[in-house]
Amino acid sequence: MADPFIDIGANLTDQSFDHDRETVIENAFDKGLEAIIVTSSSIKDTKKAISLAKQYPGKLWATAGIHPHNAELTDKSFEQDLSKLLHQNEVIALGECGLDYFRNFSSKEAQKIVFEKQLILSVELQLPLFLHQRDAHDDFLSMLKEHCTHPVKGVAHCFTGTKEQLKSYLDAGLYIGITGWVCDSRRNMDLLDAIKYLPKDRLLIETDAPYLMPRLLAKQLKTRRNEPQFLGEIANELAIQMQTNISELSAITLENSKNLFDRLG
Repeated sequence: MADPFIDIGANLTDQSFDHDRETVIENAFDKGLEAIIVTSSSIKDTKKAISLAKQYPGKLWATAGIHPHNAELTDKSFEQDLSKLLHQNEVIALGECGLDYFRNFSSKEAQKIVFEKQLILSVELQLPLFLHQRDAHDDFLSMLKEHCTHPVKGVAHCFTGTKEQLKSYLDAGLYIGITGWVCDSRRNMDLLDAIKYLPKDRLLIETDAPYLMPRLLAKQLKTRRNEPQFLGEIANELAIQMQTNISELSAITLENSKNLFDRLG
């Protein structure tokens, strides 16, 4: 991957990286990545992400937020704690936040309460949103419209939905994050159809490591653990689907990343 890319979402604090995290990061930059945004899902996770970003200034950045899976695990002081973390120089976005009705690890009510408070915080602090939605499209979109200014400043992370869902997110103002899901022919048909309607100036690219390892690469390497260094596999498939080349895709996604995440610029 000679052309530079930014991985806008990698869960580098995940325990699967505990034994070789430094090597994973070095391998990513050796492959030409310009920066990686380390995704957070809880207060504890955010502190780890910030600490990691401090070790690689200008190359690693962090999000700060509460994933819907963890909504019921928050205490009453989470807004105050999160607000302090959001003021850290290494924090580039609020998230990963949103709604997940597929797993329902937290009740829908708890998810909505925690999501609403984070949406309000993002508007107050003028921070972009790193957004998660699964099987909760209508409630998710409704809450964005209710609590955010238009256009919404954020990215629909790990988008896998239909062209109708894509259009509704684009209408709201969101950027669209594409992962290794695009490489999985068993389940990517909706996404491939939606991509036809995705303007290049709204496209972002991410691994969501250690998840969503590109399928053929997983078979080749005999591992399911994804890493930022494999972003090129996603870029190659996207270039094919969007009828462009890697150099143009690199230039477009770099510009889009820096337009959304101010501190990258």
